[in-house]
Amino acid sequence: MLNDLRQWRFPHRLAAGPAALPLVLLLLAMGALFLFGNDRAYFYRSGHHDWNSSRTLAMAESLSIKHNLLGFHYLSRNAVGDLYYSRHSVYNRFPLGGFALVKLSILPYGENDFQSKIYAGRMLMLMLFSASAVLAYLSLARIVGSRWDALAATLLAFSSYYMLYYSDMIFNEVSIDFFAVMLVLHAMVVFVQEGRLRQLLIKCCLALLLGWHVYAFLLPFVVFGMAAELIRSHQTTLSSAQLSVARRFRGYAMTLLRSRYMTLSAVTLLFGIAVLTFNLANEYMALGGETPAQNLPSVRSAVRRFGQNERFNARIAHLLAIRVFAADQFYRIGNMTLPYALHPYEIKDRFATNFEYRDYSIIALGALALGVCVAGLVVVRRRPQTLQLLATLTVAGFCWAVPLRVNVYRHDYESVFYIGIPLTAFVLILLCLRRLSRIRVAPFLAAAALILFVLSAAAMAAVGQSPAAITTEAAELADYAAIRELVDDDTTIWIPQRPWIARNSGAPWDQPYFLTGKILNYEDTDLNMPKVKQVGDYLLLNTRQDNSALLTPENRRVFLYDWELYAAYHNDTNLGKQIIGGDWRVYLGKGSLTYVSPECINLDEQFYLHIFPQNTADLPVDQRGRSYDNLVFAFEPVGVIRGDGSCVIEHPLPGYEIAALRTGQYSAKGQIWEGEYRRPTR
Repeated sequence: MLNDLRQWRFPHRLAAGPAALPLVLLLLAMGALFLFGNDRAYFYRSGHHDWNSSRTLAMAESLSIKHNLLGFHYLSRNAVGDLYYSRHSVYNRFPLGGFALVKLSILPYGENDFQSKIYAGRMLMLMLFSASAVLAYLSLARIVGSRWDALAATLLAFSSYYMLYYSDMIFNEVSIDFFAVMLVLHAMVVFVQEGRLRQLLIKCCLALLLGWHVYAFLLPFVVFGMAAELIRSHQTTLSSAQLSVARRFRGYAMTLLRSRYMTLSAVTLLFGIAVLTFNLANEYMALGGETPAQNLPSVRSAVRRFGQNERFNARIAHLLAIRVFAADQFYRIGNMTLPYALHPYEIKDRFATNFEYRDYSIIALGALALGVCVAGLVVVRRRPQTLQLLATLTVAGFCWAVPLRVNVYRHDYESVFYIGIPLTAFVLILLCLRRLSRIRVAPFLAAAALILFVLSAAAMAAVGQSPAAITTEAAELADYAAIRELVDDDTTIWIPQRPWIARNSGAPWDQPYFLTGKILNYEDTDLNMPKVKQVGDYLLLNTRQDNSALLTPENRRVFLYDWELYAAYHNDTNLGKQIIGGDWRVYLGKGSLTYVSPECINLDEQFYLHIFPQNTADLPVDQRGRSYDNLVFAFEPVGVIRGDGSCVIEHPLPGYEIAALRTGQYSAKGQIWEGEYRRPTR
């Protein structure tokens, strides 16, 4: 990258100005992200954005030698009073470099200065995102030899929904891991063009301290590079008919062993193993040195994410079917290719359950983008260096998504690692336009791309950032400040749901961050601990249910209760009107459905909920192809096993007027039970 910058240092200003202008325009475009994000001191965006940001900040706060550099976001206390790291709080499967960067960004601020820390974390993410764009631009400029084409392709590829929505999510995968990938991409380009292996090795090792997605780009790069060397070796020395098969085989083997790509593979693989071993060793020591290696939370998570948990796979088999998963990936590629300013409708933060959810035009756009890349590779096949780099960009996203599809299917932010497809497609299209046009169109196309990027950034700034959302976040922040004044660091705060679904019937998503340092207790099963029942000094809810037990009466969004008083008051809770009976009884309350099973049967089978509105215009855009809103969910992680042995699920209802409900369970063998409810006519 420094070489790229040095070549723009011309001896006089007139020569330096035009050469540096594309980079200046790129930096100005990135400035639009900071300009339009005028209030980034709150968790105002829903879904993974809120939860991952708060969780990462909590882990950064907790990162210390005291905890063996363990990545975790809360401590728990078991039924006999012992503290332990819950398997759901440990997050040591990713390198700690990204969390260390976040830790450094928030160090200057006080313990309770929540807003400054959130702001600092988001500014760090935007700076890394901007640096990633610069690295992508410098890489493309080297590949295609045109700064203007590189600028236009970079701005177009970075203006999509997924890129802009997650640009300030405080999380190691976006933008920290994405920056690592772009750093390695630039090192690959320099290596292919100048042969600088040492620079590539250093940058790869630095990148692997930030995240594992680097391997998704290294794998095709190494495979294509080795294939090219084998072909060259065959054409020069091993094609002779006089050589025996054994000598040819030895020749191919020696070519591979002497290859610099073999050196790259060995160094990066060993370094990655060392980083992961360090993480797992820290986790093993933090958990007391008694948990078997195969039961370490990070190992169990990795096993499931690589699709080795058969029980979990069976529950989501319909989502991982080739037809559905492929459509989902093409849908994501299409959204990665389309600038957000041109998007025809609002994108829902939700994964596919069938083809009816996806917009066929976006799926077709994704297939077209991939087709352009493949066709372009055929065109540039006579330029081996360019072919290797563009082919790596094209397939890298699939090298992560396919083996980790159990994880990718429900995390739409993973879509950003398809960035190679829009980069390659736009570069190829721009090169074709440059060849076909008689005038120099590249600067004009770059200007149009700049306008599209700024318009997309402006449109994205409003997503989730309504005045009502910011007012809500401000109220929650004030509530947590009041709660922290009431409780000590060794206080047990019980939350009746796991943190990632707590907004349904418990405290908000951001509680791990705002309660960092407090001892949290969930109804959950730890690997080496007995079942944690309803115990705790205090109870945290986001609904005002019992003023006699309420300790924070002035709070607006999040309420702290005296646990013993609350438990005594709610021993005989009225769940609402029962509308469906049977093994699972369904109660209709205000704004939610409650499913209760006294015997906790069929916990592994999928639930479904069809909601029929009074007015079909109230249906979400993606559901208007039918007359009802189709929701599918599982007991885990939504359900709770209560202290009396019964199982409860509380599912929120939409705000529109409902005409009827149909709900039940199904398995691979068919429907288990179903019930309907229709509201009485007036």
